[in-house]
Amino acid sequence: MKKASTGRVTVRQIAEEAGLTIGSVSSVLNNKHIERRISPTTVAKVRETAARLGYMPNINARRLRSGSDSLNSVTLAVITSYEAPLTLVNRIIKAIRQNVDEERKNGSPYQFTVTIEMFPAGQLSTVPGLLTGSQFNAAIITNTTLADDQFLQRNQLPYPAVVVNRSIPGYPRVYEDPETGTRAADLLLDSGRKRLAVLHGSPLTQVTDTRVSSFMRRVSQRQGTSIKEIVASTLSEAAAAEAMRHFLSQKEKIDGLYAVTDGMALGAYHAIKATSLKIPHDIAVVGAGDYDFSPLLDPSLATVGADQQKQGLAAVHMLMDLVHLRSTRQSEISIPVEVIPRGSVASA
Repeated sequence: MKKASTGRVTVRQIAEEAGLTIGSVSSVLNNKHIERRISPTTVAKVRETAARLGYMPNINARRLRSGSDSLNSVTLAVITSYEAPLTLVNRIIKAIRQNVDEERKNGSPYQFTVTIEMFPAGQLSTVPGLLTGSQFNAAIITNTTLADDQFLQRNQLPYPAVVVNRSIPGYPRVYEDPETGTRAADLLLDSGRKRLAVLHGSPLTQVTDTRVSSFMRRVSQRQGTSIKEIVASTLSEAAAAEAMRHFLSQKEKIDGLYAVTDGMALGAYHAIKATSLKIPHDIAVVGAGDYDFSPLLDPSLATVGADQQKQGLAAVHMLMDLVHLRSTRQSEISIPVEVIPRGSVASA
């Protein structure tokens, strides 16, 4: 009896479309093209065809081919860099727990476990099993640098994967509206601030780069002036505090600060409060992300950004659809920006 079609794009279909052998296509999709000496031209053709047809690796087929004894066990990985704030990761894990309970009630055939894989910024390639799927069966990837994103673009992972707050060809994604920085600029400018600065880490990720560039663009549009950049060595609170202390020691004059994460804003708070300057009287501060501690700061931190709980839920729902073969096309979900004005911004 002929099996009902799942609508999922197969290796055979890609091979037929590209005019290549199934073996060559399979080798490329499983990242074994180098050891099997497949030409760069063929690799590019396979990846272009797979992306155009909307191919996603079939987790069930992989298990059957590997002869796994536990066909119903699925390990979900949350992959993030050591240096990045863990607020979003925490909310993704909570969303996974909530969604796994829902899937179980709805009769999912799988038993899920969760693992967290962490790597030094720019070294995503060192995560064990990343290219083979030997350590986990599906993944949500976040907090990557440009080098990490380029690595993912070169290597299509052989299992369902969703990226958060970045755009990488060939991967479904969940991302915040790109106008976060614009809204932060409006919040500061509408409060009467005129001498603005932006505080960010190095290297920039896709999302922090977008926040910085949209902030700078909006300030230039509205008042035709440039802004000062304060660059920390990482995204950590400690690095942000050190960068802010150095900036203030140079007697630089600003009356408004945009920190690209609430964590960096916390670091800025420490540096500003160590001087005679007051928040928001002397310097208004706006963060991004609405971390759990943000409303508890003194003064409470104004923040702009996508709801991270919504981001986490959207990413998990997307991944579960792929695992259960409910979705066969790569997709993207944009989470709208929310502005939360609090005590750290007041009229000048």
